[in-house]
Amino acid sequence: MYRLALLTAVLVLAGLQPAVAAAYDWPLKPFGAQHAIRGAFDDPRFAGDGDGGRTSAFHFGIDVVADDGEAVYAIDPGFVTLRRTAVVVTARGGHRFGYWHIAPALSSGEHVARHQLVGYVLPGRGHLHLAESIGGAYVNPLRRGGIAPFLDHTRPRITDVLLLEDGRPADITRISGPFDVVVEAYDPPPIVPPSPWSGAVLTPALIRWRLLGEDGLVVPWQSGLDFRRQLLPPSLFDLVYAPETRQNRPFVTGFYRFNLIRGVDPQRLGPGVYDLQVEAFDTRSNVGRRSVGSAGTRARARSRLTVVTSSRTSAVVEYVWSSYARAR
Repeated sequence: MYRLALLTAVLVLAGLQPAVAAAYDWPLKPFGAQHAIRGAFDDPRFAGDGDGGRTSAFHFGIDVVADDGEAVYAIDPGFVTLRRTAVVVTARGGHRFGYWHIAPALSSGEHVARHQLVGYVLPGRGHLHLAESIGGAYVNPLRRGGIAPFLDHTRPRITDVLLLEDGRPADITRISGPFDVVVEAYDPPPIVPPSPWSGAVLTPALIRWRLLGEDGLVVPWQSGLDFRRQLLPPSLFDLVYAPETRQNRPFVTGFYRFNLIRGVDPQRLGPGVYDLQVEAFDTRSNVGRRSVGSAGTRARARSRLTVVTSSRTSAVVEYVWSSYARAR
């Protein structure tokens, strides 16, 4: 039996937001100017595990383009905690900023003022990893009310919507067995980073879907993934990102595949023709829509899927899709 248990838990987690802090300056000069981003919050990160395999994680901040040796400054005042290559500044109330991949210019326990020097970007890094947490929970610096100014007029792009049966592309004109829905999408950065990261793309902040039947709405808009505010738990990584996903690398553009819906049982839909509609948003509510099989980039993403089953009874009312996993 399909249930919304896991999806509900994830959406509740995303909805239980800490107190929202006021918008703040950039940690690089000029403080009041927007800087290029080459890595987004919750985007996929992979690393070797030392045993020939690899580990995966959601990115817990944003990567701000910076020159090696460039000075980094405190966004807010607070007390310093040092990591080997990071400075963490904690203000009253637990609002915390982490400045990573830098050579610290401060000592642990020291109090730092707003816009005071905290360190220098390490050689070979070419960026500052900026992390923000409120009440112990990592939050998205690009959210509304976060880092400013942050102007973004680019539309996320949905490059494909795939229906897979046993991991292989399904014939959408004749669906009879369980299938998954995988979405390929990305968000062009508002400022293109310099080479070798000029091909870097960001993950959308939100992807949602709905299902229409021949008689109208079957399933209303559902959030397939939501990166707009808080960091997702590591346990959800393989439920969110599909195989073949890769992160941005020098001279290599990231490729993002998302498990939008898993384990759909067409027996519960009943025979008929359906429209699966998908939309992708960024943190500034720019939306990407695209028709599957069409060159139009502004049309809503659609797959005309035909369900063929032996049952003539539709159990749509009892049927629930989990966007992250199937719970039995």
